[in-house]
Amino acid sequence: MEQNLQKPTALLLGGGGAKGAFQIGAWEALAESGRLTDIRAAAGCSVGALNAVLFALGDLSYAKQLWQQIQPGDLLARGTEGAFFSRDGLIRMIERLPLERIHSSGIRVHVSVHDTATGTPVFFELNGLSNDAIRTLLLASSAIPHIYAPERYLGRELMDGSVTPEGDLCIQPVYAQGHRELMMISMKPQLSLYGGTSVGNDNLLEYYPDCNFTLVKPTRTLGNLLTGTLNFTQDKIRMNMEQGYADAKAAIGESTVSSPFSSPFRTKEAINAQIVPLMQRLFPTSALLSGFLSEYGSRFAPNIQVPTLGGSVFYDNIFEVEGWRLQQQRTIGMQAHYRFLDANNVRVGWVLQPQLLLDALTEYAAMRELRGGQ
Repeated sequence: MEQNLQKPTALLLGGGGAKGAFQIGAWEALAESGRLTDIRAAAGCSVGALNAVLFALGDLSYAKQLWQQIQPGDLLARGTEGAFFSRDGLIRMIERLPLERIHSSGIRVHVSVHDTATGTPVFFELNGLSNDAIRTLLLASSAIPHIYAPERYLGRELMDGSVTPEGDLCIQPVYAQGHRELMMISMKPQLSLYGGTSVGNDNLLEYYPDCNFTLVKPTRTLGNLLTGTLNFTQDKIRMNMEQGYADAKAAIGESTVSSPFSSPFRTKEAINAQIVPLMQRLFPTSALLSGFLSEYGSRFAPNIQVPTLGGSVFYDNIFEVEGWRLQQQRTIGMQAHYRFLDANNVRVGWVLQPQLLLDALTEYAAMRELRGGQ
């Protein structure tokens, strides 16, 4: 069953790069609900391996702080020797972790990697390994194909464990140790225990009939490779944490009346608290804003450029640069309506779903980071 009434004893954390912040938000929600008190094993793939180590260290505040300090340049600096990006930032992050505490942790930590020679997933338990070995395996598990270079360990060339479904699901090592109450936190909205993502051409409930699963997954996409996996902007990380918190609460049948993260789209103020700072940072000139609308405006509502009276009665200006404005409808019930006006009060774009605007802004921010701020 997808919602398990028993407390899980093993935690499974799939991969997804920057989407991994979703798991930190889910951790917060599940810890508040007392659902993680019986966890005795954690298995992770790619960024899920890093989060599994953070979970075993047992300090949620430290994990949140680590994620909230990540900057795109830490993980997306240009690489050498066959790697598109450098690993230096991730190496520095791992070196800050008190890995010696893994050796004495009451939680057995497993990392999923992919053996490039055999084309199969391999799982390593970290608790008895040296700090250097743990660092190497964490780097190997997060070595996304064509993005980061593989790592060598014990004569094997290893890379991101999410290359195969088995590697990404991380069930095998905890199952072999006897765990049958499993909490799975995946960043894949399409994942289902009943099929779609399968092991051995069977759905998970058929393949593991003696297991009880609790599945936490996003209710909406966290983005593609550029807008999600490689989008290490703090705005996107915060959004992923918030979504993880809300979706975990929903998965276990609890509401999200109060959230430890900035809550998107619950009030007019909360919406604008995310949109406005992004626009202030991204658009210091009207030319940049015009370029953004030319590139992304087609994703919003169909627009015919028509003159307006400027909207002083029914609209609030929430952002302005060189006479260009983003306005929000102030009428109760219509506050999801945003429009862009140029310096001549011509409507050059409009939006009826704030999430579309925020997604476009975070994608644009990520693309600028990849282009070196250009």
